[in-house]
Amino acid sequence: MLLKLFKHYADVVQDIQVERFRRVGTSYELRAVVFLCDGGKLYVKDYLYQNGTRKYAYHWLTKEGRNVGRWDNSPHWPELKTFPHHFHNLLHGSIEGSNIRNLESVLEHIRKKSAMNCQG
Repeated sequence: MLLKLFKHYADVVQDIQVERFRRVGTSYELRAVVFLCDGGKLYVKDYLYQNGTRKYAYHWLTKEGRNVGRWDNSPHWPELKTFPHHFHNLLHGSIEGSNIRNLESVLEHIRKKSAMNCQG
């Protein structure tokens, strides 16, 4: 999966460092750092538990280390239409509903929002 994403988003992703990957039956644990072409980073935490529940967080930082935002599904904002899925817009200090729920969607969002290009 990661290699396929790396190739598909080669214009955005410079490298991926997997810190931890563990699979037990149908469950998994993934912790990784995605190094973006503009020098920024995306910290990835994605867990699928044996009971089928999933917990994720994708934290985007600029090359200067400034927080852009974080997508996650911690059940903190029940008033949002997309509860528990949400985005911490750290540039504007707001919490927004979000339909982004996986690494591919995050990378697609970054591609659309950024003018970076690793391929020249």
